[in-house]
Amino acid sequence: MKPNVILIHGLKFSGKSRVADRLVTQHGYQLVKLAHPLKTMLRSLLAYTGMDSAMIERCIEGDLKETPIAQLGGSTPRHAMVTLGNEWRDMVGGPTFWIDIAAARIEDILAKGGKVVVDDLRFPLELELLERFNPVTWVVTRGDAHFQPYGEDRHPSERPMSIDRFDAHIRNDYDDLAPLWTEIDALVDRFTAPVHERLSA
Repeated sequence: MKPNVILIHGLKFSGKSRVADRLVTQHGYQLVKLAHPLKTMLRSLLAYTGMDSAMIERCIEGDLKETPIAQLGGSTPRHAMVTLGNEWRDMVGGPTFWIDIAAARIEDILAKGGKVVVDDLRFPLELELLERFNPVTWVVTRGDAHFQPYGEDRHPSERPMSIDRFDAHIRNDYDDLAPLWTEIDALVDRFTAPVHERLSA
């Protein structure tokens, strides 16, 4: 059996969503995003202003994510999502708010026989609380950004966790997708193998 749950951590632009896409399209996983509910909230807000759906997707998932927009008072969509995910979360439901929602979704999928990949793991607390699903954990890096020192000015949601906390490290320094796909497929095979084979890999 393939792992029931795979958790993926990485900084922005590392390629973790590409890794998750491969797991979904080739290995039968269902994608659960810790940030999905807050992105849905932001989509509703932007739709209420009259913004069309194509432009909304550019703001939430595309090329306008880092662009200040008038509908958000001059803030970027990324800033709106980060503060919804953290400061607003803490005011409303506390630090486990989004994790509890995602955990309920994961439990539902597993109960129906599905398998789950979460591709936006950002905090040690998320990793710790989702350990109850006995997940396989991967970290994705690109270049040396993950290993560079950072100051207190970097938002907590954009700080890297140590690669030592994860079961596998994917160095996404490829110029095209084919070798990345090969590495992902090999990792799935590795963690599908019996325990004694995993330990010797």
